[in-house]
Amino acid sequence: SLQNRIPVSCPGENISSTFLSPYASFSHIHGKNVSYLDISSGGDLGVSSSTDQTFKVWETHNTEVKSVLEGHTRDVFSCKFFPSGQEVLSGGLDSLVKVWSVNDGSCLATMKGHRGSILDIAVVADGQNVISSGQDGTARLWDSAQGACIAVVDDSYSPINAIAVAEVGNAVNLGSPKETPSNREVGTEGKLVVLAREDKSLEGVSLHSRQSRWKKGFFCATGKPPQNLRRNHFPETS
Repeated sequence: SLQNRIPVSCPGENISSTFLSPYASFSHIHGKNVSYLDISSGGDLGVSSSTDQTFKVWETHNTEVKSVLEGHTRDVFSCKFFPSGQEVLSGGLDSLVKVWSVNDGSCLATMKGHRGSILDIAVVADGQNVISSGQDGTARLWDSAQGACIAVVDDSYSPINAIAVAEVGNAVNLGSPKETPSNREVGTEGKLVVLAREDKSLEGVSLHSRQSRWKKGFFCATGKPPQNLRRNHFPETS
C-alpha cells in the first residue's frame, strides 16, 4: 500500500527512488548483533550468523528456524548459500571454511589451510569450487566436496577483507595458465576475482590463470601511500 512507501526525488538531477518499509521483523532468531546474512536464490531461506555465536538457517515466510549449524569454534564472519540452496558455505574466526547441509545442519566438508581468520568467501559457478580470503593475506581456491585446497590464488602482504567473483568473458584479457589446471578445478574459466585489501588496494586476478590483471591503490588525503608500498605497485587503469 501507499502507506508503506516513501518516495524521494531530486528533480534537478532527474533522480528518484522509493523506500519500502519492512513487511516483517525477525527479532527472535538471534540474541545479539547479526554479523552476516544471505538469502537463497529462490528467496525461501535465509542464513545468518551472530555475535551470540549462533549460526542458523531459517524460512523467510515465517522465520521458523530450519537448522542450527554447529561446528565452528568461534564467530562466523561470512556465510553464503550455494546456487542450489541446499548447502551453505561459511568461514570465520577459527580459520576454517565449512560446507553445510541446509536440511539437517550437518557439516559436509571442512577446509583447512588459512593461518588466520576467514574474512570473506565466494561460490564459483555451481559450487564445485569455492574461494576464501583471510587475515593471512591469502585467497584460496577449494574443492568444496573434498575439502581440499586446489591453489593459492593470491598471497600478499595485507589481509584480504573482501572478494568478489565476476564472469568477464572476453572483456578482460585473463591470460593462460602456466601449468595445466587440476581436474578438480571447475568453472574458473572467464572469471575475474577482485580482492579488497586492508592496505586500501584493489586487485583483479584471473581465477583460471592466477595472473594479476590490474591493481589500484586508494590513499589518504596526503597522497602518500602506506609505508613499504610504492605508487608503481598500482598502475592507473581506465
